[in-house]
Amino acid sequence: MTTSSDTTNLPDNVPADRVVDFDMFAPADIGSGLQEAWTGLQRSDHGLVWTPRNGGHWIATRGQLLKEVFENHDTFSSKCPFLPREAGEQYSFIPTSLDPPEHRPYRKVLNTAVGAGSIRRIEGDIDKIAADLIDGIVAEGTCDFTKDFAQIFPVEVFLRLVDLPSSDSAHLKYIADQMTRPDGSMTMSEATDLFFDYLGPIIDERRANPGPDAISAVAKSSVNGRPLTQDECLRICGLLLLAGLDTVVNFLSFMMQHLAENPSDRRKLVDNPDSIDNAAEELLRRYGLVADARIVNGDTEMDGATLLDGDMIAVPTMLFGLDPAVANCPMDVDLDRKDTEHFTFGHGVHHCAGSYLARYEITTTLKEWLARIPEFEIVPDTKITHQSGIVGAVVGLPLRW
Repeated sequence: MTTSSDTTNLPDNVPADRVVDFDMFAPADIGSGLQEAWTGLQRSDHGLVWTPRNGGHWIATRGQLLKEVFENHDTFSSKCPFLPREAGEQYSFIPTSLDPPEHRPYRKVLNTAVGAGSIRRIEGDIDKIAADLIDGIVAEGTCDFTKDFAQIFPVEVFLRLVDLPSSDSAHLKYIADQMTRPDGSMTMSEATDLFFDYLGPIIDERRANPGPDAISAVAKSSVNGRPLTQDECLRICGLLLLAGLDTVVNFLSFMMQHLAENPSDRRKLVDNPDSIDNAAEELLRRYGLVADARIVNGDTEMDGATLLDGDMIAVPTMLFGLDPAVANCPMDVDLDRKDTEHFTFGHGVHHCAGSYLARYEITTTLKEWLARIPEFEIVPDTKITHQSGIVGAVVGLPLRW
C-alpha cells in the first residue's frame, strides 16, 4: 500500500488521511505476492480507505467491515458488484447482481443446477479426470502446473457438468478472463454478449431436449410460478460459465505454489491424507483471491467515514481471513488450524453456490497429485508472478520432481 500524497480533487466526503494509492488491477506491491499486496492495506490506521484509482472507490480492509458489507445488502447493494463502476454497471448475471428478496428464487435455481446433489452424480468422473491428467504428466518429471493442470482440470469438470465440448474451453476461458482480469481488449458488455451468443442456441436445444446437465436444469426451471425467460436463462448460465472457468482454476496454482515452497506442509499431507480436507480450508483462508464490490444505497456511516449514495466500495473477500482479528498469525499457514474462518466463497446471501464442487476439486487435486508426485519443487531460478483483479491469478508455476 502507498499512502497517496495527492489529495487534490477529493470528493468532499473523503478525508485526506484515508487516501491510498492502490490499483486493484495492478497493485504496486504485487511482486511480493497477491495476498501480500492486498494485506498492505491493513497497515492503515483506518479499516476503510479510499483510492482515486479505477474511478475512485472505498476499500473495506478489516474482517468486521467486510462482514458488515456482506450482511447489510440494503445499504451495500449487489446491483453493481464489479469495479470499475462502468464494468459493474454492465454486469448482468443473476442472481449475483440482485439483492434480496428478488434474488431468492433465482438462487434456488442455481442451487439445483450446481449444488451438492448435482455434483455427487459426477464425483467419479472428477476423480478420473484428475487422475488421468496427472498420470499423463508424472513421467515427464516437470510441468507448468498452471497450464498443464490448473487450467485444464476444473475446466474439464465444469464442461462435463454443463455438457459442453472440451474444444470450446479456450474460447470460453478467454472471455471469462476479460471479465475478471481485463486487458482492455473488450468491455464487460462485449464479453457478456459473447457468452450470450454462445449460450443462446444451447439453451434453446436443452429446453427442447433436457438432459441431466446444469444448463438443462436452468432451462427447465421456474421462478414465481412461471418458466424462466430466455434472458433469465442466459444471465444465470452466464454466471455458471464465469464461475466455473476462473476461480478454482486460479486457486489451485496458489495452493500448489505454497506446497512446492513448503516441503514440511507437503509431507504432512502425504503422510496424513486424512488431514487434507481440513488443510484445504486453511489454504483457502490463506490464499483467497477474490475482490468483489458493492454500490452504496443511501448515505451511510462506516468506520467513522461518510459514504454517499452511489459510492463504490471494494470488498476483497481475501482480506477477511487475513485479518489478525480473525485469524492468529494470519499470513502463516497452519494445516492443523481448527475452526478456520474465511470468505473465499463469499458470505451471506451470495455465498458461492458452487462451493461444494470447488472444495471437491481442491481436495481431489491434493489427493490425486500427492499420491503420484509426493516430492516436487519450483524449477530453480524461476520467478513466480501473480496478477490481481476481480479474481487473482498465478501467471505460471513451473514444477519439477
